Amino acid sequence: MHNDSPEVLDKRNEQEPSFVRKLLSTSPTIESVLRQYRGAGPGFDALRIGLALAILSYHAVLLSYDKTTLAFVNQTFHIFIIALVPMFFALSGFLVTGSALRTRSVRVFLTYRGLRIFPALAVEVTLCALVLGPIVTSVPLSTYFTDKHFFAYFGNVVGMVRMTLPGVFLDNPHPNVVNGSLWTLQPEFYCYLIMAGLMLTSIVFSRFWFTLGFAISTVALTMLNVLYGYGTPGDLFPPNVILYYFFVGIAFFHWKDRIVVHPALFAASALLAYFTLPLQGFSYLAALPITYCTVYIGMLAIPRIPLLQAGDYSYGIYLFNFPIQQSLVYAFPSLREWWMLLAAAVPLTVLFAALSWHWIEKPSLGLKKRFLPQTKAPTMTPVARPAAR
Repeated sequence: MHNDSPEVLDKRNEQEPSFVRKLLSTSPTIESVLRQYRGAGPGFDALRIGLALAILSYHAVLLSYDKTTLAFVNQTFHIFIIALVPMFFALSGFLVTGSALRTRSVRVFLTYRGLRIFPALAVEVTLCALVLGPIVTSVPLSTYFTDKHFFAYFGNVVGMVRMTLPGVFLDNPHPNVVNGSLWTLQPEFYCYLIMAGLMLTSIVFSRFWFTLGFAISTVALTMLNVLYGYGTPGDLFPPNVILYYFFVGIAFFHWKDRIVVHPALFAASALLAYFTLPLQGFSYLAALPITYCTVYIGMLAIPRIPLLQAGDYSYGIYLFNFPIQQSLVYAFPSLREWWMLLAAAVPLTVLFAALSWHWIEKPSLGLKKRFLPQTKAPTMTPVARPAAR
């Protein structure tokens, strides 16, 4: 039997690590995981594919005739649905920051982003306007090619979002929308432009100054959300909120040496996000646990799926899935049940995504050395996922 004095007991308690101290000391940090995998999160590829396929699946319900199922899905899975695009933006902010901090050049940064985003986007927009539209339009071709909406549709390439083409998909269950994924183009472009400004001012290169600005912005936005409902989600988050997620991703990259990767923190973050997202005033605060969940998944060594991860197909899946599903619904009325549409759309969309990656996106990224021969290519995965789109 031990009769230790109170002083001895106090000293022993001080020496014994608390749960939090033990958690922090025994769990790997985001930075240590990235270092282990040479700068690339082992689960990021699977995460991008998973998010893109989840958005495709929701679009299958949205574009079908079964509005009863759509109402059920929107009610039951509302929290997960509205989190999909913000997770893409948080992931993009995390990855893009790595590229920005390595290059430290606005010209290099914007060139990388342009080579990643614009070529595939331009091809998708052109195919919809010059191939798909003329095939399915209900108006004469002479009217189609002279309509102002036809010319305006090409503005999508530079972020002037247009959803319609003359006479296209007018009688579909979700009518008159060619590619609903494109709505995220503007906030995505704003993210890159603001990042360029942060690089010009060197704010993004300083953890202290960026964190200070981020904290002030979070407080201000949360107050606006509490008092005036600014940023409160409806069917989806408004653009200003998903843009904010991009900067939460930047903050996580800056503090990657202090943020630990642990399943208990993931579970707590997921529960916190689930219960706070629907509440008034939590649109911005909920971004912190959601971004933790996003980055945590990216740190997991998820087994690769050879067919889906032979290239980075997530952007192509995101970009092409909506017009492909609208076309299937238009051409084959029997596919207007969501599960049949999903079964037909997945392989066809993956095929288009693979062609886009191997014929357009990968060759475009290969031009980095030609445009910027003096710059070493980033070692971390340099892909920023949209938006959403």
